[in-house]
Amino acid sequence: MVQWRLVCGLAALYAAGMVTAMPIEQDQTETPDELVTMDRNFPGIGTYIEISTKPTSATLGTGGSIAEDGEYNPGQLHAPRSERRRLEVTKSTDMKKLETFFGLELETDITKLPTKYQHDPIPWPSSYWPVYADSINYKWAKGKPSPAEKYATAFGHDVTKMMDAISAKNGIDSQSKRKVCTTDADCKPLKDGSVCAKRDGQDSGYCIPTWFGICHAWAPAAILEAEPTCAVERNGTKFEPYDIKALITLAYDGSKIPTIFTGSRFNGNDNAPNNTDEYGRFFDDRRRDVSPGYFHVAVTNIMGRFNHSFVVDITAGNEVWNQPARSYEILRLSWTTPTAAAKKYFNVDKYPFNDAATKIAVVTTRFSWIVESGQNGPLVATGAVDKFTTSADYEYILETDETYQILGGEWLSGSKANHPDFLWLPASKPDNSTVTSVGLVYAEIEGLLDESVGNACKSGSEGQTSTVTSAPATSTEGSGAATSSTGSDPGASTESSAPADSTESSASADSTESSASADSTESSASADSTESSASADSTDSSAAAPPAATPEEAPAAASTESSAATSTEAPAAPAAASTAASTASSSS
Repeated sequence: MVQWRLVCGLAALYAAGMVTAMPIEQDQTETPDELVTMDRNFPGIGTYIEISTKPTSATLGTGGSIAEDGEYNPGQLHAPRSERRRLEVTKSTDMKKLETFFGLELETDITKLPTKYQHDPIPWPSSYWPVYADSINYKWAKGKPSPAEKYATAFGHDVTKMMDAISAKNGIDSQSKRKVCTTDADCKPLKDGSVCAKRDGQDSGYCIPTWFGICHAWAPAAILEAEPTCAVERNGTKFEPYDIKALITLAYDGSKIPTIFTGSRFNGNDNAPNNTDEYGRFFDDRRRDVSPGYFHVAVTNIMGRFNHSFVVDITAGNEVWNQPARSYEILRLSWTTPTAAAKKYFNVDKYPFNDAATKIAVVTTRFSWIVESGQNGPLVATGAVDKFTTSADYEYILETDETYQILGGEWLSGSKANHPDFLWLPASKPDNSTVTSVGLVYAEIEGLLDESVGNACKSGSEGQTSTVTSAPATSTEGSGAATSSTGSDPGASTESSAPADSTESSASADSTESSASADSTESSASADSTESSASADSTDSSAAAPPAATPEEAPAAASTESSAATSTEAPAAPAAASTAASTASSSS
């Protein structure tokens, strides 16, 4: 759901002490066939966006096509969200959007949902081409032109005009209303992770947060397009795979492709005082969603049943880090009662959120996504993609009725703050006739891509696997506290610096550790257990078994289950020469 609505009235609800819950989805002000186009008003854009911004919408036809009369019309500013349970009987608008797109009904019976899935083909890592590095004007290979320069030269454009246009839309000049600076020290008072970004040859620039970029374009391109694998020459200009990734990414930014957008973008203050209720949940429901109920239903259906990847903003805070989803695995699924859950997790006698819930599933799901890379050459086919994959273990409870239909849920422990903000799917590739506002011709770039993955890739012509070093300015601030190993290849040659990734982290340090505590009151799956749990080391994607009948107050056996000790290796700063390589992994 698109999150551009007034929020007045919420304060009165909070002041009244009303306990609100996390249904699968709360905002039903949209229609199931509404698409959101990926333009400057797109709610998932990788920069700040004004809450009053109106997204552009179109109509979604059955099976994911755009309806024939689906003009791109201005979206509407939504009315205040109602703080009440909605989904015990009817499905949410977000769920209906997915059903319309896929042309299939979503499964909400928790016992019938697949427990693991890895998408094939794996989305490819690349840069989010940050604004502070001037987007694809950045010269990632030492002594060689930038992707923008190469494109303009090869296809007969004025190089200076094209680079100026790119900077004005996606690069440093696009932030000309921000504070003018000459050094990073000028930007520190802003306390927003800004660095002083200056175009080549300029003595001054603008303070720009390092997370600004086109991750919202890289992520869908990485899902829908083949990964460039070898260098291609056009009109005397050589395009490396990394150049082609840059061009296809920026083409997506300007293509206005339709998307199915679900969840809420949080656009507020991450550090606002007194922002949680007595249960440790954020008052602002935009920061609490996506709800765990919707997350579980969406991930297991989109990936496990429909074999699709999607894009997810991996952080619940106001920064946006769009990542392509790679896989999920349910590490724990154990059953308890509402009363037992109330005592264990919320220290109250009665479950406070949903009277319709008759069973509670306690779940730990390991969710993995692709992060940015500064490495040239094919990464998926060579297996190097594993270095650019990271994971988080999300803990939550799911409420179900007697027939195991998911009604809603609540995030637990660290997942209350560390969970996805929104998720969305690109409805299609750009139209082949697309020409972006900066002058990129999609068909020309597709021609480069086709040649890079086609017969032109003969022995010895593949793009050299080389590691590019850090961008001109490297952030050391993080949106999380993860610590991980560097993603750079020790054996690779070091060229120049690519704005592949900042040093920010979207997963907390303990996100890859076991979520099932030894003193859990839920039981592991066993022959004589009165409660059931999905095995973490399951090798198939079979659905979770329903629980046996459990007395309301009967204590459950201690869980003996734990999640895998390590997740897929997550890189720190794949840019090898970055000083942040030993600090934190980043996603944008």
